[in-house]
Amino acid sequence: AGIAETYRMGCPDQLDLEITDRPELTGRYPIGPDGRINLGEYGQPRVEGRTLAECNARIAEELGVAPHHVKIQVAEHRSQHLLLFGEVIGHQRTVPYQGQETVLDLLRRVGGITKGAEPKDVYVVRAHLGETQRPEVIHVDLHAIVLKGDMKTNIRLLPYDQIYVGETRRAQIEKAIPPIFRGAYHAVAGPHGNLAPKETRPK
Repeated sequence: AGIAETYRMGCPDQLDLEITDRPELTGRYPIGPDGRINLGEYGQPRVEGRTLAECNARIAEELGVAPHHVKIQVAEHRSQHLLLFGEVIGHQRTVPYQGQETVLDLLRRVGGITKGAEPKDVYVVRAHLGETQRPEVIHVDLHAIVLKGDMKTNIRLLPYDQIYVGETRRAQIEKAIPPIFRGAYHAVAGPHGNLAPKETRPK
């Protein structure tokens, strides 16, 4: 809740705008390098660095209309991003930053974690770009968040955070085994990656 409201816009985000009784202004507007959107004869209000509510008020002031006559939303998030590494569904990649969603929110949005992921081995690296503060490494216990409802480590993400999802020891071993031998490994190791008792091992 409230994730979209925390987002601060910037170039080159794309905004969808609708003004009651002014259909000629309805459309999509890119935020330019100067941080403004071009409304033609109605002006070029600066929206960079503003939330949706602040942008709404600024545009309403520029047009001389009541704020409730202005409807605005971010159509495409392009100005900020997050970085994903490790055992996430899909390849390691950047994803658009859409506001202060939690780590769990983000992992759900991108499709989740892989079968070989280790839920207790998740970290957020916060670089504090442009700040004097040193980078932080924050541990996220996804196991406790999902299975125990313990949200203490389910932090809210900031632009340019890097999210790392580790993998289980079993997954690491399987990757090192040539594909032709993996069937034999699974038969010996059992479903949980532990070696089966001697009497149950295949002869």
